[in-house]
Amino acid sequence: MHAPDPDVSKAKFVPPAPKPWADSHLKSAWLRSAAVLPTVIRNPIESFSAEAYQSPYVMSRMFQQPMAMVHDPDLLRHIFVENANLLVAAPIRQKILKPALREGMLTAEGDIWRRARRTIAPVFAPRHVAGFATSMRNVTDDYVERLKHETGEIRIADHMTRLAYLVLSDTLFSGDLHNDSENVIADVAYFLQNLSRPDPIDFFAVPNWFPRLTKFRGSGALKRLRNSVRITAEQRQLRINAGEDLPQDFLTLLLKTRDEEQGGLTLDEVEDNIITFIAAGHETTARALAWTLYLLAFDPSARQRCLDEVDALDIDGSAPHEWGESLPWLTACFEESMRLYPPAGIITRKLNGTIEHGDFHLEDGTVIVTSPWVLHRHQALWDHPEQFRPDRFFGENRNRINKFAFLPFGLGHRVCIGNRFACKKLRSSWFNCCVILSLNIPASLRHGR
Repeated sequence: MHAPDPDVSKAKFVPPAPKPWADSHLKSAWLRSAAVLPTVIRNPIESFSAEAYQSPYVMSRMFQQPMAMVHDPDLLRHIFVENANLLVAAPIRQKILKPALREGMLTAEGDIWRRARRTIAPVFAPRHVAGFATSMRNVTDDYVERLKHETGEIRIADHMTRLAYLVLSDTLFSGDLHNDSENVIADVAYFLQNLSRPDPIDFFAVPNWFPRLTKFRGSGALKRLRNSVRITAEQRQLRINAGEDLPQDFLTLLLKTRDEEQGGLTLDEVEDNIITFIAAGHETTARALAWTLYLLAFDPSARQRCLDEVDALDIDGSAPHEWGESLPWLTACFEESMRLYPPAGIITRKLNGTIEHGDFHLEDGTVIVTSPWVLHRHQALWDHPEQFRPDRFFGENRNRINKFAFLPFGLGHRVCIGNRFACKKLRSSWFNCCVILSLNIPASLRHGR
């Protein structure tokens, strides 16, 4: 079912996007895999063929591994919800992420994941997430003051990367790593730059202990980052044991939270999950903010509606965590930005069993791939999917979108545990970005002249 097609009479901005992979005419699956491998390593979203953007699913092989690329909401629900018990992490995904994230929420499996999820879930309860909104506002207000003194051209993506880290740092551990924030930010950026890149030998049956040369690039940054997080966690635990009055940030909550069956998290588990939260919540937020600003820069009408909405907001008369309720158009712009440029581009699982759904059949051992990038631009699901149209997510239009056609935070029982936190952080940070825009955009442009 198509999402609503608003106002087709007006020309809409078409932002840049990679072209689909040009299907190789090589008959050998092995040769086709070898041909596409450099593209998969450089940028996986470029490896999807035009057929993936048109068909409910595409069956293929990556060398000897059977794969199903699924982009149909009904099939996604059947696989990831109704048959979630048959899914495990895809081996290639674990080879890429596990060395860095260890037993964090993204890479833990089985009983370890279930215990961590059960223990950590209360940390993301609405009462805690709402409380972080004031901290988010304070951090972004300070950053806005810095931006007001910038002159000439600025690289907005760099600024959103710094802002996202500062917000995350303040809510994770109250800025305890701020003493050397620029070096920490550089380490985080370098670590993330190399985190998600597969090594060519990851696609072959090479033991995990065999050195991956590409993994050495971010190892020093990761080691320094882990060391900083560990020291901060140990110091915080000592303060908890001493009964000190502490900020109720993520670190304190993680160290204090208890599972009824197995008690609290170990320091190793706390460290792994803080690193995971940094990895999963830093660059994704920065991308969403930067792309939203980019898209609005090319749509004056949508931008003006954002500014008018912000101008009408009673800042001092409402709590920061409630601002999103008064910013429906800005929220629609967020969501349309995450449709066009989803923070996480690919979701993979391996099937332990078989799945039948009508004519659709998956064999045991198949790797299931769904790409929010492809899904959000699928020609059977969206009208003019290449265009920036925030109206899709505005008012009643939002309710007509199939929940399995829009997956910015994943799907199934392993949906992002921090999605509530992410939405609060995006809205709070984005509000302050709107303020700086409204302060610096000339009045003649603000009023459409």
